[in-house]
Amino acid sequence: MSDFLEYPFRIIGPKPDTIPMQRLAFYMAEFAKLMGSPEHVHFKEVLDKSVSIVACADAQQVSVISPRIREAAQNDNDAEAAAPWRKINEALAEDGWTAELPLPKGGELISFPGKVKASKAIRSVTQHTSIQGRLIRIEGAGDLVKIGLEIDGDLSAAGISLNAASAVEIAHRFHQFVRLSGEGKWSRSTEGKWSLDSLKATSFEDLEDEPLAETLGKLKGLLGPDAAQEIIKNVDELRRA
Repeated sequence: MSDFLEYPFRIIGPKPDTIPMQRLAFYMAEFAKLMGSPEHVHFKEVLDKSVSIVACADAQQVSVISPRIREAAQNDNDAEAAAPWRKINEALAEDGWTAELPLPKGGELISFPGKVKASKAIRSVTQHTSIQGRLIRIEGAGDLVKIGLEIDGDLSAAGISLNAASAVEIAHRFHQFVRLSGEGKWSRSTEGKWSLDSLKATSFEDLEDEPLAETLGKLKGLLGPDAAQEIIKNVDELRRA
């Protein structure tokens, strides 16, 4: 393989005769995803002295593969290879191991610490947002009125406001299901979880609260006797297009 360069992914901790085959297969699969370029990457061997999964890549693809791995290691939140990078480190953390990967052409060493870096906190992102739930609270005396919704049993949905004129209208829907839309402000925690901090609603609409069986019955009534076959036919035609 003179036209190929090696990527030896060394797992520090286990030995080839102690690591379960299924676990080894998991690391191999995620390592392949991390490298990308599947048509240009090939498995070569697992070295005997340690669990070193050696992959060979087309020499012309090194300029694509190495930066991809480097970007995942430096910024595992946004890189294209973020998912396999995080999965490998999560697995290493579970197993109590670490790993390292020398990159070809320069000897740069990529370390896998066995834990995933915390996500970068994002304080505020504003975008159009719609939420729906059961109207359970209306309060305030100013131009903006606070609105409380029960969403999937959660009574803590807060930070929602609506102009006073619209609040008068929505008050008639108390304990009914509504959808509110407007400018939402979102933030991301260091754990990578997004949360809606506030919603300045500019409109609302009623939602029907009816049993699922009744809704499905209405949909069935809208479809003709041969509608299902017609839908399948149209989908097949789109696939062939």
